[in-house]
Amino acid sequence: RRAGALGAAIVSGTDLWLRGVGEISDFGVASVSINGVVLLFLAGILIGHVARLARQAEERMQRATEMEAVGRERERLARGIHDSVLQVLALVQRRGQEIGGEAAELGRLAGQQEAALRELVSIQREPSPAGTCDLRALLRAYGGADVTVSTPATPLDLPTGAARETAAAVAAALDNVRRHCGAGAHAWILAEGEADTVTVTVRDDGPGIPAGRLEEAAAAGRLGVAQSIRGRVADLGGRAVITSAPGQGTEVELTVPRGGGPAGP
Repeated sequence: RRAGALGAAIVSGTDLWLRGVGEISDFGVASVSINGVVLLFLAGILIGHVARLARQAEERMQRATEMEAVGRERERLARGIHDSVLQVLALVQRRGQEIGGEAAELGRLAGQQEAALRELVSIQREPSPAGTCDLRALLRAYGGADVTVSTPATPLDLPTGAARETAAAVAAALDNVRRHCGAGAHAWILAEGEADTVTVTVRDDGPGIPAGRLEEAAAAGRLGVAQSIRGRVADLGGRAVITSAPGQGTEVELTVPRGGGPAGP
């Protein structure tokens, strides 16, 4: 629209200069010239608007074509994985439970990987804008038998570096769950998106953190929470809030701005 208005201004200025409106005494001729200027501006803006709509329609068509191609490729891979890898993992899980002992642990791990892989191949992923990454895809990779991941239907696009750092902070929180809550603990990941921020909550049903324990760990040089979680989120311009009580589990809430943080590769 701006280019059309600029073109109309150039043509109108040239036309008025050639006609010599400033020297025209006939009011009718001057009126015709002014009307021509108005029509040129209307036509220029209208043509610019139509050109913009056509470009947007072409971009949407290209995006829809890419999504269709990605969907077909995902379906092809999902069929192959289902017929081979998933069935083998399910067999390992079943046999491990039947044998017991160390084989039961291997079966449990195989079951976790089966659930994570099944979740991964079932995701209908939409292409993200250049330089961004859909945080949902990174979080769903953590899903398994003992980790439940809940994400919205719409993409959670963040700058690629910020998305990876956020996912790394979530991974650090899950590592703390496995390390301090035992093998039977369950964790839940909930991701939510707002206009300017993305919030990821990691909650577990473990024994909780005693009051003052995090400060004692930081003072002793154990900086897992301070650096791996709070430090990462602070570098992105966000905040990390940890809520816990003995016997009531722990909740880690990470809030990251959509436009902040590193834009890394």
